[in-house]
Amino acid sequence: MAAPASSLTSVLVALSGNTLVTLVKFIAFLLSGSGAMLSEAIHSAADTGNQVLLFLGLKRGSRERDASFHYGYGGERFIFGILSASGIFFVGCGVTVYHGIQSLLHPHTPEIGPVTFAVLGFSFLVEGGVLVFAVRGMLEAASGLGMPFFRYVREKADPAAVAILLEDGAAVLGLVLATVGILLAYLTGNPVFDAAASIIVGLLLGVIAVYLMVENRELLLGRAVPEETERRFVQGVLSRGTVADIHDVKTRQLTPEAFAFKAEMRFSEAFVAAKLAEALPASGVPASGEARTQALSGAASALIRALSEEIDAIEAEVRKAIPEARHIDLELEHLPMPGAEAAPVRAPAYGAVAMPRP
Repeated sequence: MAAPASSLTSVLVALSGNTLVTLVKFIAFLLSGSGAMLSEAIHSAADTGNQVLLFLGLKRGSRERDASFHYGYGGERFIFGILSASGIFFVGCGVTVYHGIQSLLHPHTPEIGPVTFAVLGFSFLVEGGVLVFAVRGMLEAASGLGMPFFRYVREKADPAAVAILLEDGAAVLGLVLATVGILLAYLTGNPVFDAAASIIVGLLLGVIAVYLMVENRELLLGRAVPEETERRFVQGVLSRGTVADIHDVKTRQLTPEAFAFKAEMRFSEAFVAAKLAEALPASGVPASGEARTQALSGAASALIRALSEEIDAIEAEVRKAIPEARHIDLELEHLPMPGAEAAPVRAPAYGAVAMPRP
């Protein structure tokens, strides 16, 4: 279950850019003493650490399945995603807001000069370039699937790529806010503007962190596939016309690139009867004896093989409609014995036609 190359590339580009920007911002803070600049430096440092976690998650999550984990290690991407979001919340948001509040309680005029604004401009170019790279990658992926950009981000994009997109967007917006705060503090001599910018940047990071935590939590718990995808699954099962009923549909997103589907189904009696007729000897079944046993055994084997081949064909139809359908579990429902009270008919999903049970 390899992670998309685009996600790995986005993480590496963001990691390289943020490492450089973090060093430059800390140097600018030491020269200026600006609270907003320190907030930006902490923000970039947190982003750098978070991107290391995302990279580790993508690499560890791309390992192939083995005897211990039959569905692979894709869930590690969500675990590291939650760790990354926690880092954004506690380091990026917590430390930044704390420093801003301290600056409000104990204001001091920062030493702002040309170097400060040069660093902000350089950081904006680097962070903006990384953001453009991330957006272009997602636009291309969304276009390839024929999906609107924001719908792709919500439903299909890899959580690591979404994290990079949000972090880079927050970094660019944070730079704008920090520049405004520093500029107002420089023009008015009032450090309150610098501290306020620090607090706003921290709160912005907090909102992003909570969103990423919720998103990765849902995927880690096993969120169902989108309703439209589930509908395509049901339609794919029914498309060959051999299935009379499908119900108890359950789905799970193992990763954004791998889905699991489970459902109970019932073949139509006409289809089973036709296959049974093909399986029985043309000369008929002997009334008794060894010949009868052999004839019935041969017919049973042929019928089982025909039903198995039909299930394989149904799964192929589903995978053709849903390439992410890596795991499909189709169960034949248990029917009551003749004369027994029939179980109540359960409504099939999304308009499938329910046939009366014998």
